[in-house]
Amino acid sequence: MGSLMDIVEWIHDEHDQNLVITSGFRRGDPGVHGQSPLRGIDLRSRIYSDPDRLCRLVSDHWEYDRIRPEKVCALLHGLGLNEHIHLQVHPNTKRR
Repeated sequence: MGSLMDIVEWIHDEHDQNLVITSGFRRGDPGVHGQSPLRGIDLRSRIYSDPDRLCRLVSDHWEYDRIRPEKVCALLHGLGLNEHIHLQVHPNTKRR
């Protein structure tokens, strides 16, 4: 399984800059932000010149779940100052 930290380290190595985590564990969250071990974090998107490209690169290199190929490990969402990159993993996540 590819862990969340595997993807975080890969992004850091690919872009040679520190990531800014804006949200991580949320107690009571029914989604990936509420899992243990943690399966989802949000990153500040505005530190990247092209955050959409970063999400595409993560998707090109990481498979979220082979059973659900429509799911991705990175997506850009939110509006304005709330825009962020959501990273998520699944027990079936692996590097392509």
